[in-house]
Amino acid sequence: MKLNTFTRVALSAAQAGGEVLRSYFDKNIRVDYKGEINPVTDADRRSQRVVFDIISGNFPDHSTMGEEGEESATSRNSEYCWIVDPLDGTVNFIHRIPLFCVSVALMHRGSIVSGVVHVPLMNETFVAQRGGGAWLNGKRIAVSSADRLVRALVVMGFPYYVHSRPGRTVKNLVNVLTKVQGVRRLGSAAIDLAYVAMGRCDAFWEEGLSAWDVAAGSLLVEESGGSVTDYRNGDDFIFGETLLSSNGVLHRPLLKLISANE
Repeated sequence: MKLNTFTRVALSAAQAGGEVLRSYFDKNIRVDYKGEINPVTDADRRSQRVVFDIISGNFPDHSTMGEEGEESATSRNSEYCWIVDPLDGTVNFIHRIPLFCVSVALMHRGSIVSGVVHVPLMNETFVAQRGGGAWLNGKRIAVSSADRLVRALVVMGFPYYVHSRPGRTVKNLVNVLTKVQGVRRLGSAAIDLAYVAMGRCDAFWEEGLSAWDVAAGSLLVEESGGSVTDYRNGDDFIFGETLLSSNGVLHRPLLKLISANE
C-alpha cells in the first residue's frame, strides 16, 4: 500500500481522532443535542480539534469542513477541502456500542482523492486513494460478487428527520426488505460504506446524509470496484443527501426499488 502525502496525513489524523474517542468511550460524558434525536458530545468536539490540528499543521492553506462546525469560509469551493466526521456513530458511542469511527477525506476540485475510515474499538482502518485501490489494515479489499438480490445482505440508515418525514424512508425500506436476504442498520454511514467496500455487505442506502458522512466511504467503495450514486443514478451523492452504494452488479436492481421522490 503506497500512500501519497495527502493520504498519510488523512491516516494520521483519523488515528489520532480515534485515540481521543478511545479515551472517552464507556465514560460518563455530557451529551447535548443538535436536534430532537441528533446528539453531540465532548468526544466529537475534541476529536475534531485533534484531526483539524494535524491537517492544518501539514496543509495550512487547505480548507476544512467538519460536522461539529469550525468550517473554513471557502471550504466547499476551494481547491483542496478536508471533509471530516470526528465521530460517526455518536448514538452508538453514547450507548456504549463499539461501532463508531473517525472519517477523514480530502476533496480536490470536487473529487474525493483520499479517504480514511478508522474504527478504533474494532482495530480496523480502511484507506482509499484515488486510482490506488482500497485497503483494510494494509490488505487490499474488494466488493462482493453477489449477483442476486435474494442472496444480498444490505445495510441502511434512518435520517434524523425520520420522526417528522418517515414516508420515503419507510417506503424504500419495505421495497428492499421484501426482495433481499436481509437488512441491517449499523448506525454509521461511514462504516456501512466501508463494509460494502470489503464485501461484508452487498449494498448500502440512506437519505438525509451530509458530506462528512459519506466522503471517505464513497471513495472506499469506488476504489474497491463498487458503484456509488444518488437515488436518481446521478453523481450528486456527496452533497445531494441521498446515496446508494453497491457491489455494482446489484446497483440497477436496487435503484428500481429505491424511490427518489418524497
